[in-house]
Amino acid sequence: MVTAHSTSRIGLLTGHSLAALMRERTVALLGLLFLILVIVSAYLGWSATSTVNAIYLRSAEYMSAQGQTLPPNPVLDTSPLALLRNMATYVSLIGALAAIVIGHQLMSAERKAGTMPLLGSRPMRPADLGIAKSLALIVAIAALVIFAALINTATFLALPEFRLDAIGWLKLAAFYGASGLYLLVFGFLGLWFGASAKSETVGLLIPVTIWLTLTFVLPQITSNINPVAALNPVSALAEPPASAFFQITGWALGSLSLAEAYRIISAQLLDFLPANYIDRAAIPAAVSLFVAALGFAGLAARAIGRMDMTKGDYDA
Repeated sequence: MVTAHSTSRIGLLTGHSLAALMRERTVALLGLLFLILVIVSAYLGWSATSTVNAIYLRSAEYMSAQGQTLPPNPVLDTSPLALLRNMATYVSLIGALAAIVIGHQLMSAERKAGTMPLLGSRPMRPADLGIAKSLALIVAIAALVIFAALINTATFLALPEFRLDAIGWLKLAAFYGASGLYLLVFGFLGLWFGASAKSETVGLLIPVTIWLTLTFVLPQITSNINPVAALNPVSALAEPPASAFFQITGWALGSLSLAEAYRIISAQLLDFLPANYIDRAAIPAAVSLFVAALGFAGLAARAIGRMDMTKGDYDA
Protein backbone atom coordinates (compact mmCIF):
# COMPACT_ATOMS: atom_id res chain seq x y z
CA MET A 1 0.00 0.00 0.00
CA VAL A 2 1.35 3.43 -0.99
CA THR A 3 1.31 5.85 1.94
CA ALA A 4 1.76 9.61 1.98
CA HIS A 5 5.34 9.19 3.24
CA SER A 6 6.07 6.67 0.49
CA THR A 7 4.64 9.03 -2.14
CA SER A 8 6.80 11.85 -0.78
CA ARG A 9 9.92 9.67 -0.94
CA ILE A 10 9.14 8.59 -4.48
CA GLY A 11 8.68 12.24 -5.49
CA LEU A 12 11.99 13.26 -3.94
CA LEU A 13 13.84 10.34 -5.55
CA THR A 14 12.27 11.10 -8.93
CA GLY A 15 13.25 14.76 -8.75
CA HIS A 16 16.78 13.86 -7.65
CA SER A 17 17.12 11.36 -10.52
CA LEU A 18 15.98 13.90 -13.11
CA ALA A 19 18.32 16.57 -11.73
CA ALA A 20 21.27 14.17 -11.87
CA LEU A 21 20.29 13.07 -15.38
CA MET A 22 20.31 16.65 -16.66
CA ARG A 23 23.93 17.00 -15.54
CA GLU A 24 25.08 14.04 -17.65
CA ARG A 25 26.82 15.31 -20.80
CA THR A 26 26.32 12.08 -22.77
CA VAL A 27 22.58 12.21 -22.21
CA ALA A 28 22.48 15.90 -23.13
CA LEU A 29 24.45 15.34 -26.36
CA LEU A 30 22.29 12.41 -27.49
CA GLY A 31 19.11 14.29 -26.63
CA LEU A 32 20.34 17.35 -28.53
CA LEU A 33 21.28 15.21 -31.53
CA PHE A 34 17.83 13.64 -31.57
CA LEU A 35 16.10 17.02 -31.43
CA ILE A 36 18.33 18.36 -34.23
CA LEU A 37 17.37 15.36 -36.36
CA VAL A 38 13.71 16.11 -35.67
CA ILE A 39 14.22 19.56 -37.18
CA VAL A 40 16.16 18.04 -40.09
CA SER A 41 13.35 15.54 -40.67
CA ALA A 42 10.77 18.32 -40.91
CA TYR A 43 13.01 20.28 -43.29
CA LEU A 44 13.77 17.28 -45.52
CA GLY A 45 10.09 16.41 -45.81
CA TRP A 46 9.19 19.98 -46.69
CA SER A 47 12.12 20.32 -49.12
CA ALA A 48 11.36 17.09 -50.99
CA THR A 49 7.68 17.89 -51.31
CA SER A 50 8.34 21.49 -52.36
CA THR A 51 10.80 20.30 -55.02
CA VAL A 52 8.26 17.88 -56.49
CA ASN A 53 5.62 20.60 -56.45
CA ALA A 54 7.95 23.09 -58.19
CA ILE A 55 8.79 20.56 -60.90
CA TYR A 56 5.10 19.86 -61.45
CA LEU A 57 4.24 23.56 -61.72
CA ARG A 58 6.95 24.13 -64.34
CA SER A 59 5.90 21.05 -66.24
CA ALA A 60 2.30 22.20 -66.05
CA GLU A 61 3.21 25.55 -67.64
CA TYR A 62 5.00 23.82 -70.51
CA MET A 63 2.21 21.27 -71.07
CA SER A 64 -0.45 23.99 -70.98
CA ALA A 65 1.47 25.96 -73.59
CA GLN A 66 1.57 22.83 -75.77
CA GLY A 67 -2.14 22.20 -75.29
CA GLN A 68 -1.52 18.90 -73.51
CA THR A 69 -3.71 17.44 -70.77
CA LEU A 70 -2.32 18.03 -67.29
CA PRO A 71 -1.83 15.01 -65.00
CA PRO A 72 -2.81 15.38 -61.34
CA ASN A 73 -0.30 16.98 -59.01
CA PRO A 74 1.50 14.12 -57.18
CA VAL A 75 1.88 16.32 -54.11
CA LEU A 76 -1.90 16.46 -53.72
CA ASP A 77 -2.06 12.66 -53.79
CA THR A 78 0.31 12.41 -50.81
CA SER A 79 -0.80 12.89 -47.23
CA PRO A 80 0.86 15.85 -45.49
CA LEU A 81 1.77 13.46 -42.69
CA ALA A 82 4.13 11.63 -45.05
CA LEU A 83 6.42 14.67 -44.74
CA LEU A 84 7.52 13.19 -41.41
CA ARG A 85 8.33 9.68 -42.68
CA ASN A 86 12.02 10.12 -41.82
CA MET A 87 11.02 10.55 -38.17
CA ALA A 88 10.40 6.80 -37.93
CA THR A 89 14.06 6.17 -38.80
CA TYR A 90 15.42 8.79 -36.42
CA VAL A 91 13.31 7.52 -33.52
CA SER A 92 14.35 3.88 -34.09
CA LEU A 93 18.04 4.84 -34.33
CA ILE A 94 19.11 7.91 -32.35
CA GLY A 95 15.97 8.04 -30.23
CA ALA A 96 16.32 4.42 -29.11
CA LEU A 97 20.02 4.90 -28.32
CA ALA A 98 19.23 8.01 -26.30
CA ALA A 99 16.56 6.09 -24.40
CA ILE A 100 19.04 3.30 -23.58
CA VAL A 101 21.59 5.78 -22.28
CA ILE A 102 18.95 7.61 -20.23
CA GLY A 103 17.74 4.39 -18.62
CA HIS A 104 21.29 3.21 -17.98
CA GLN A 105 22.43 6.52 -16.49
CA LEU A 106 19.48 6.66 -14.11
CA MET A 107 21.01 3.70 -12.27
CA SER A 108 24.72 3.85 -13.12
CA ALA A 109 25.04 7.48 -11.95
CA GLU A 110 23.57 6.46 -8.59
CA ARG A 111 25.92 3.51 -8.29
CA LYS A 112 29.04 5.44 -9.35
CA ALA A 113 28.26 8.27 -6.96
CA GLY A 114 28.28 5.82 -4.05
CA THR A 115 24.86 6.88 -2.80
CA MET A 116 23.27 3.42 -2.77
CA PRO A 117 24.25 2.67 0.88
CA LEU A 118 22.80 6.04 1.88
CA LEU A 119 19.53 5.25 0.12
CA GLY A 120 19.51 1.80 1.68
CA SER A 121 19.79 3.30 5.14
CA ARG A 122 16.62 5.31 4.68
CA PRO A 123 13.22 3.91 5.74
CA MET A 124 11.74 3.12 2.35
CA ARG A 125 10.21 0.14 0.61
CA PRO A 126 12.33 -1.78 -1.92
CA ALA A 127 9.79 -0.84 -4.58
CA ASP A 128 10.06 2.91 -3.97
CA LEU A 129 13.40 3.26 -5.77
CA GLY A 130 12.15 1.26 -8.75
CA ILE A 131 9.00 3.37 -9.01
CA ALA A 132 11.01 6.60 -8.75
CA LYS A 133 13.49 5.55 -11.43
CA SER A 134 10.66 4.42 -13.73
CA LEU A 135 8.86 7.74 -13.27
CA ALA A 136 12.06 9.64 -14.00
CA LEU A 137 12.54 7.60 -17.17
CA ILE A 138 8.96 8.24 -18.30
CA VAL A 139 9.31 11.99 -17.68
CA ALA A 140 12.63 12.16 -19.58
CA ILE A 141 11.27 10.22 -22.57
CA ALA A 142 8.06 12.26 -22.55
CA ALA A 143 10.11 15.48 -22.64
CA LEU A 144 11.95 14.32 -25.78
CA VAL A 145 8.76 13.23 -27.51
CA ILE A 146 6.80 16.37 -26.59
CA PHE A 147 9.58 18.63 -27.84
CA ALA A 148 9.70 16.71 -31.13
CA ALA A 149 5.91 16.94 -31.41
CA LEU A 150 6.00 20.70 -30.85
CA ILE A 151 8.57 21.14 -33.62
CA ASN A 152 6.52 19.15 -36.10
CA THR A 153 3.31 20.89 -35.06
CA ALA A 154 4.99 24.24 -35.70
CA THR A 155 6.09 22.93 -39.10
CA PHE A 156 2.53 22.20 -40.19
CA LEU A 157 1.27 25.50 -38.80
CA ALA A 158 3.98 27.39 -40.70
CA LEU A 159 3.30 25.68 -44.04
CA PRO A 160 -0.19 26.64 -45.23
CA GLU A 161 0.04 24.29 -48.25
CA PHE A 162 0.32 21.27 -45.93
CA ARG A 163 -2.60 21.61 -43.56
CA LEU A 164 -3.92 18.75 -41.44
CA ASP A 165 -7.57 18.03 -40.75
CA ALA A 166 -8.84 16.74 -37.41
CA ILE A 167 -8.06 13.13 -38.31
CA GLY A 168 -4.56 14.14 -39.37
CA TRP A 169 -3.86 15.80 -36.01
CA LEU A 170 -5.15 12.71 -34.20
CA LYS A 171 -2.87 10.49 -36.29
CA LEU A 172 0.09 12.76 -35.52
CA ALA A 173 -0.66 12.56 -31.80
CA ALA A 174 -0.99 8.78 -32.03
CA PHE A 175 2.34 8.59 -33.86
CA TYR A 176 4.11 10.39 -31.04
CA GLY A 177 2.32 8.20 -28.51
CA ALA A 178 3.64 5.11 -30.33
CA SER A 179 7.10 6.70 -30.53
CA GLY A 180 7.09 7.33 -26.79
CA LEU A 181 6.08 3.72 -26.15
CA TYR A 182 8.87 2.48 -28.45
CA LEU A 183 11.46 4.64 -26.67
CA LEU A 184 10.24 3.38 -23.29
CA VAL A 185 10.98 -0.18 -24.42
CA PHE A 186 14.67 0.69 -24.77
CA GLY A 187 14.66 3.02 -21.79
CA PHE A 188 13.47 0.22 -19.50
CA LEU A 189 15.99 -2.09 -21.17
CA GLY A 190 18.79 0.31 -20.20
CA LEU A 191 17.34 0.70 -16.71
CA TRP A 192 17.21 -3.08 -16.27
CA PHE A 193 20.86 -3.68 -17.10
CA GLY A 194 21.95 -0.48 -15.38
CA ALA A 195 20.66 -2.07 -12.17
CA SER A 196 21.59 -5.72 -12.76
CA ALA A 197 24.98 -5.59 -14.54
CA LYS A 198 28.17 -6.21 -12.58
CA SER A 199 30.05 -3.46 -14.43
CA GLU A 200 29.11 -0.18 -16.06
CA THR A 201 30.47 -1.25 -19.46
CA VAL A 202 28.47 -4.48 -19.55
CA GLY A 203 25.38 -2.62 -18.38
CA LEU A 204 25.53 -0.45 -21.48
CA LEU A 205 26.94 -2.97 -23.95
CA ILE A 206 24.19 -5.58 -23.55
CA PRO A 207 21.25 -3.17 -24.22
CA VAL A 208 23.05 -1.73 -27.25
CA THR A 209 23.65 -5.26 -28.58
CA ILE A 210 19.97 -6.08 -28.11
CA TRP A 211 19.05 -2.84 -29.90
CA LEU A 212 21.32 -3.74 -32.83
CA THR A 213 19.75 -7.20 -33.02
CA LEU A 214 16.20 -5.85 -32.97
CA THR A 215 16.94 -3.06 -35.44
CA PHE A 216 19.20 -4.73 -38.01
CA VAL A 217 19.50 -8.50 -37.49
CA LEU A 218 15.90 -9.65 -36.98
CA PRO A 219 14.52 -7.62 -39.94
CA GLN A 220 16.97 -9.45 -42.20
CA ILE A 221 15.73 -12.81 -40.97
CA THR A 222 12.02 -12.00 -41.01
CA SER A 223 11.66 -9.68 -44.02
CA ASN A 224 14.98 -9.68 -45.92
CA ILE A 225 15.60 -6.05 -44.94
CA ASN A 226 19.34 -5.36 -45.08
CA PRO A 227 20.90 -2.75 -42.76
CA VAL A 228 21.04 -0.09 -45.50
CA ALA A 229 17.37 -0.56 -46.40
CA ALA A 230 16.47 -0.37 -42.71
CA LEU A 231 17.65 3.25 -42.74
CA ASN A 232 15.08 4.18 -45.38
CA PRO A 233 11.49 4.31 -44.05
CA VAL A 234 10.06 3.40 -47.47
CA SER A 235 12.57 0.70 -48.47
CA ALA A 236 12.13 -0.94 -45.08
CA LEU A 237 8.51 -1.69 -46.03
CA ALA A 238 9.39 -3.60 -49.19
CA GLU A 239 7.67 -6.96 -49.67
CA PRO A 240 9.96 -9.88 -48.69
CA PRO A 241 10.72 -12.63 -51.23
CA ALA A 242 7.90 -15.13 -51.70
CA SER A 243 9.47 -18.08 -49.93
CA ALA A 244 8.48 -20.45 -47.16
CA PHE A 245 11.48 -19.32 -45.09
CA PHE A 246 10.34 -15.70 -44.77
CA GLN A 247 6.72 -16.73 -44.23
CA ILE A 248 7.73 -18.92 -41.29
CA THR A 249 10.27 -16.51 -39.78
CA GLY A 250 7.95 -13.56 -40.33
CA TRP A 251 5.18 -15.31 -38.40
CA ALA A 252 7.35 -16.79 -35.65
CA LEU A 253 9.87 -13.96 -35.11
CA GLY A 254 8.01 -10.95 -36.46
CA SER A 255 6.55 -10.20 -33.04
CA LEU A 256 10.09 -9.96 -31.63
CA SER A 257 11.26 -7.63 -34.39
CA LEU A 258 10.23 -4.48 -32.54
CA ALA A 259 11.89 -2.13 -35.03
CA GLU A 260 9.69 -3.58 -37.77
CA ALA A 261 6.62 -3.30 -35.56
CA TYR A 262 7.37 0.37 -34.92
CA ARG A 263 7.97 1.03 -38.63
CA ILE A 264 4.62 -0.54 -39.52
CA ILE A 265 2.77 1.52 -36.92
CA SER A 266 4.55 4.70 -38.05
CA ALA A 267 3.77 4.05 -41.71
CA GLN A 268 0.11 3.47 -40.88
CA LEU A 269 -0.21 6.64 -38.82
CA LEU A 270 1.83 8.83 -41.20
CA ASP A 271 0.01 7.52 -44.28
CA PHE A 272 2.93 6.03 -46.22
CA LEU A 273 2.24 2.31 -45.69
CA PRO A 274 1.92 0.58 -49.10
CA ALA A 275 -1.65 -0.50 -49.80
CA ASN A 276 -0.58 -4.09 -50.46
CA TYR A 277 1.65 -4.45 -47.38
CA ILE A 278 0.96 -7.55 -45.27
CA ASP A 279 2.14 -7.90 -41.70
CA ARG A 280 2.87 -11.61 -41.20
CA ALA A 281 3.73 -11.42 -37.49
CA ALA A 282 1.65 -13.63 -35.18
CA ILE A 283 1.05 -10.72 -32.77
CA PRO A 284 -0.12 -7.25 -33.95
CA ALA A 285 2.60 -4.59 -33.97
CA ALA A 286 0.98 -2.37 -31.32
CA VAL A 287 0.54 -5.33 -28.97
CA SER A 288 4.21 -6.32 -29.44
CA LEU A 289 5.42 -2.86 -28.38
CA PHE A 290 3.08 -2.71 -25.39
CA VAL A 291 4.05 -6.19 -24.15
CA ALA A 292 7.77 -5.42 -24.63
CA ALA A 293 7.52 -2.14 -22.68
CA LEU A 294 5.56 -3.80 -19.88
CA GLY A 295 7.93 -6.77 -19.76
CA PHE A 296 11.12 -4.70 -19.63
CA ALA A 297 9.54 -2.41 -17.02
CA GLY A 298 8.83 -5.45 -14.84
CA LEU A 299 12.37 -6.78 -15.30
CA ALA A 300 13.84 -3.37 -14.44
CA ALA A 301 11.72 -3.10 -11.29
CA ARG A 302 12.73 -6.65 -10.28
CA ALA A 303 16.44 -5.90 -10.84
CA ILE A 304 16.28 -2.69 -8.81
CA GLY A 305 14.45 -4.46 -6.00
CA ARG A 306 17.18 -7.11 -5.84
CA MET A 307 20.10 -4.70 -5.72
CA ASP A 308 22.53 -4.92 -2.82
CA MET A 309 22.03 -1.50 -1.22
CA THR A 310 25.18 -1.90 0.88
CA LYS A 311 27.46 -1.50 -2.15
CA GLY A 312 28.36 1.99 -3.25
CA ASP A 313 29.84 1.23 -6.66
CA TYR A 314 30.05 -1.47 -9.33
CA ASP A 315 33.33 -2.79 -7.90
CA ALA A 316 32.56 -2.20 -4.25
